[in-house]
Amino acid sequence: METTKFRQRKRYGWLVFFALINWISIGLVIWRVDPEAIKDFIIPGSYLPMTLLVLGGIFWLLSILLMSSSTAFRWAVGITIFLELRILGLGSILNGILILGLLVSWEIYTYKSRAQDHAFRQAGH
Repeated sequence: METTKFRQRKRYGWLVFFALINWISIGLVIWRVDPEAIKDFIIPGSYLPMTLLVLGGIFWLLSILLMSSSTAFRWAVGITIFLELRILGLGSILNGILILGLLVSWEIYTYKSRAQDHAFRQAGH
């Protein structure tokens, strides 16, 4: 039991470290970089470098809060897709509700499938 607590504490420390580095990078980009310089990087009008930094920042933050990297990644991608739609002028409240519904449905599905798989293993199959 002690090793599990140690591993979680150690993992939590690394998550905080990477989250701080990522959010400091976001702050430096906001402070020091001209938005026009990164606006058309690879995809025109997408602000791709900033989008990727925000994706990472949201991912690390949710990883700390949820202690589940797969759940954090799904939600970070959903939030980033909505933000990117807002940047491109396509993000509306309806799109946000649809993305939120998709994410909640996905969470319910994964929760139910994990519970069903656990029950199947407990039955001895």
